[in-house]
Amino acid sequence: EAYFSPSRPETTRAVYSVTKSVVSALVGIAIAQGSLDGVNHRILGDYPEVKVAAGDPRRNLSVEDVLTMSSGMEWSDNTDIGRLEGSGDPVKFLLNRPWAAAPGTTFVYNSGAPTLLTALLQKATGKGAQEYAAQNLFGPIGISNVFWTTHATGVQTGGYGIWMTTGDLARFGYLYLREGNWKGRQVLPARWVKASFEKHIDPHMEGEKRSGYGYLWWLQTHGTVAAQGMGGQYILLLPAQDLEVVITSDLSGRDFQRPYDLYESFLLPAIKSNGPLAANPTQVSRLTKVIHDVGQP
Repeated sequence: EAYFSPSRPETTRAVYSVTKSVVSALVGIAIAQGSLDGVNHRILGDYPEVKVAAGDPRRNLSVEDVLTMSSGMEWSDNTDIGRLEGSGDPVKFLLNRPWAAAPGTTFVYNSGAPTLLTALLQKATGKGAQEYAAQNLFGPIGISNVFWTTHATGVQTGGYGIWMTTGDLARFGYLYLREGNWKGRQVLPARWVKASFEKHIDPHMEGEKRSGYGYLWWLQTHGTVAAQGMGGQYILLLPAQDLEVVITSDLSGRDFQRPYDLYESFLLPAIKSNGPLAANPTQVSRLTKVIHDVGQP
């Protein structure tokens, strides 16, 4: 664990799209508790005020379609997030977007649609996503220092907006690495973790190191599953090696892929065994010195 000035262990960071993976966990918990009836739940049924024609594809929009980035909504993060933020009512704005494809058929990365899930969670549980998470996810695994942006309607943003510490990101990732179990308590259903890490759709992103998409989790190279956010925020899980790597960064443009490149090019080839670090004290000493020297103000 290393922090470079001015960051410290207690520094909270904007983790951007890692928020999506947190929302996925909350959906899984709500389904397990019976507040939501499953991933096939039709979202439009909760919003009778949104009027659409009989054959409109929005009628078939399900929770799973949002979890897999296949809502069918016409969307571009570059232009539509600003419009969403300025709309006043994010749910109304999202459900009244033009629809480009049948739900469940086409992957389009969409940082707006997960707000439909936080809104649905609020309707289903009677609690905002942050309050629900504090009671059912964050609290049980020891996370308390969280800020989550909220729309004017009182609904937490679903596709981004969480601030938390790097260590707390590691707690969240470790919960998934342990199949939802935290010190003997099943916080997240193991079957939800399994479903989240299954390939539900192909992103078809040329040149990207991604092999598929689960439930708001990326499937990447070498069996790695990732939650990732703009600027280089990463939870990288390699279940086959019982490995978790968490990185928070302040990078711009395409540079935010660099942490994954380092993980793939240096960390993965360095894995020789599951033995303790003390098995190589010379290298540990060298690493500690480098971290200390680079981390000075």
